[in-house]
Amino acid sequence: MLKFARPQITRNLACLRSSFTTTSRLGTYKEWKQLSDDDKRNFIHSYVSFYKEKHPCSKSNVMYRSLAEGMDEHGDIPYVFGILYNEIRSVTLGESTENKRGQGILGDPGLQSLLK
Repeated sequence: MLKFARPQITRNLACLRSSFTTTSRLGTYKEWKQLSDDDKRNFIHSYVSFYKEKHPCSKSNVMYRSLAEGMDEHGDIPYVFGILYNEIRSVTLGESTENKRGQGILGDPGLQSLLK
């Protein structure tokens, strides 16, 4: 009976090891240049909505909305959002020297959910 149990244990250990490597990769996010165009557009739409919800009276809402407006129609992806994405990524990973997690607009922990 033990001969049959051993292969099952080996399979379970292999499965357990793979789940640990998957979990350790959860903290990594792609850089802007690694995202597909669809992922970039999704980030932009999500960021504009997020910013509007968090800062409804900010004049930046108009600027962000106008930058994103013709994006789908013209096949354009404004790179300013790439700068924002990469900074949000740096803050989330603790690499940013300018912004800190939990402080300021780009340090908002809710922005992490927008990363890929």
